[in-house]
Amino acid sequence: MTAVQATTTYSVKFSITNADVTTKSIALWNRSTWAAVPVNDDGYGPDATAKLAPGSYFAVALHSDYGQPSYLLTRAFTVTTSGLTVKLDQKLAKETAIRTDDTTAARDAAAVWISAPGGNLAGFAGRGMDKVYTTPFSVSGVSLRIHEVLTKKGSSASVPSPYRYDLTHSFNNTVPSSPIASVTRASLAKATTPIRAQGVAMRAYLQTVPQTGEWTGVFIGDWVKTGATTTEYVTPGISYSRLVYYGTGDHSLLLPDRTLAAGTTTAGPTVGAAPFGPGPAGNRSTRSSTKMSLTELATLSDAAGNSGIDGRSMSSYLLTSGGQTLASADGLSPHSGLSATVPSATATYQLTHTLTRRTGYSRLSTLVRNEWTFTSTGSSSSRALPLIDTSFAVSALNARNAAGTDPVTVDVTAATRNSEAVETVTALEYSTDDGTTWTQLPLTTTDIGTTATLTVPPTAAYVSLRATAVNDEGGSVRRTVIRAFGGPGIQGDEQAGTTKISNLVVNGGKPVVLTTAEFQEFKATFTATDPSGIAEGDLFLYHGSYDAPDGVLFGSWPATCTAQSATTSICETHLAYVWPRSTLGLNSLAGTWKVAAWAWSKDGTSHTDLHAAKSVLVQRHSKLTANASPEPIAKGKTLTVTGTLTQANWQSDTKAYVGYGSQSVKLQFRKKGTTTYKTIKTIKSSSTGALKTTVTASADGYWRFSFAGTTTTQAVSATGDYVDVR
Repeated sequence: MTAVQATTTYSVKFSITNADVTTKSIALWNRSTWAAVPVNDDGYGPDATAKLAPGSYFAVALHSDYGQPSYLLTRAFTVTTSGLTVKLDQKLAKETAIRTDDTTAARDAAAVWISAPGGNLAGFAGRGMDKVYTTPFSVSGVSLRIHEVLTKKGSSASVPSPYRYDLTHSFNNTVPSSPIASVTRASLAKATTPIRAQGVAMRAYLQTVPQTGEWTGVFIGDWVKTGATTTEYVTPGISYSRLVYYGTGDHSLLLPDRTLAAGTTTAGPTVGAAPFGPGPAGNRSTRSSTKMSLTELATLSDAAGNSGIDGRSMSSYLLTSGGQTLASADGLSPHSGLSATVPSATATYQLTHTLTRRTGYSRLSTLVRNEWTFTSTGSSSSRALPLIDTSFAVSALNARNAAGTDPVTVDVTAATRNSEAVETVTALEYSTDDGTTWTQLPLTTTDIGTTATLTVPPTAAYVSLRATAVNDEGGSVRRTVIRAFGGPGIQGDEQAGTTKISNLVVNGGKPVVLTTAEFQEFKATFTATDPSGIAEGDLFLYHGSYDAPDGVLFGSWPATCTAQSATTSICETHLAYVWPRSTLGLNSLAGTWKVAAWAWSKDGTSHTDLHAAKSVLVQRHSKLTANASPEPIAKGKTLTVTGTLTQANWQSDTKAYVGYGSQSVKLQFRKKGTTTYKTIKTIKSSSTGALKTTVTASADGYWRFSFAGTTTTQAVSATGDYVDVR
């Protein structure tokens, strides 16, 4: 037998040079086969190693330390008969970007990556407005992809841009020495996209990813207004997948992929039209033989059929047959389902699926319930259960999904999954008291559907809908959507039953003081009570009006309500990842904010929802300096004390502080050997925040300035400057 000779390999070291590297990742491919090659890389520091056989290779290093520009460093090299060191020189990298002729626009988000043959990808550099640099290269089959979203300079979550540029460019085979692509607005496609609010005009986030021949899944985007129309300028000829997130990002709507032609102007369909309910995709509870898999997804799709789900909602299932419970579950994630073993023979079943959600960014579709009856038998293959779906569409709702005083038309359609059955809508009801009482509407049925006309009472804050339908296979459904859309009435505080909220404390009872840094955080708590106990509660902070706030701070996760007794819970919300430049973006938002809080009882019959449960100060962080001179000084001589009062600038991309002018500041002195400062005089800061005054030196001690603070800016005292008096 002939022995197989092992391939000789050589040690190759990779080193990022001319850089201060904390973290990195390295991708390596064989250029003959484009197969990925393992690299011994712990992810830290500039170096990594690999054992390589002779051949040609292509390496990509991603160096992207926090708060710094991103680098995609590339190097093609050949291994012959010895080891070598492959240097990835950061100095050789050049800025890469897509620029427009719109001088008001700036990069808001970016994704930059390397695409190699065989579906190989490396990189995904880019972080918000930070710059991205790439090593120029010329390698057949390899591309540098750039996806950028540009918005109006100074935009933020509180001040969304009225427009967005969604731009994609590929440098194929060769990345030039200046890898910056330029486009004109006139050469792009234009689309206008109305995005409705969910009862309250909270922010939303529009994200996209281009289809460039390989699926990256890297969505990038920007804040957009709800209850308004966003103008988009898009690279033509590129198919984009799109998502809209509401509020904290938990409620997402998956929009259809879109490709636009150059020079066209397209009026896009309305996104986020109420009622929100189960959509056409994802509702696929199935049966295979004697096993039913109950999974009802996309339960908060919009009326246009854009598939939607809310990660903060909760789901429950109840499956029965012949009066016997076969499966049940409460408090599930909306992504979860459950299974049931059922008899193989044909039988009639009842399935109830209920989804509830109570969030700060939506006041609609707080409960969606489906009550199905269907007949099923075992099958060797997995098949969708023959459940009837009904859907609603409501005309003449405004940008906040609310009806006015004019009548609205409610359209109802019904269809049975996996069936040729014929369906009939038998009833449509509405409620203005969250389902406590229902009123039936007269129906008009034609070949294209079933409709009803509804004049919403002027005092109604919300309208709930309930429809029933049957098919000719013995199936039925009753679908209920509580708060399907808003009404013309005022959406004020709510108190139903005996649930109470007390002891609301934000940030330990102190003002919330925000610097210019990213990822600031604070917590808030309240006590909730009800005779049946507390099921859930939460809160958020807002500035301005409740219905259309100009600033919002949400909890990063749903509040945790911890039972203290059978009737009392303490609910805690953690507000993390607060970056004033991105989350707020306006210095004028400093000052008095309000806290909206709510809680629900365990038995589901009682709740309280307070729109202004408490007021709290959200302030700009301040700094104050003091310098007394000359030092030392003779007794009786004139001492000059200078300093500067500055405050955090929430509008600056540079994380700068700016002078706080025309403010009263106290000059204080603490004599050596004592512990108390005494106020000597009060002066005013200049327009730039500068402070300067003189005193007569009399004793050794410490001099400082002290600022009492305002509603918008925190109080602060400078560190005392010691002066030796001789």
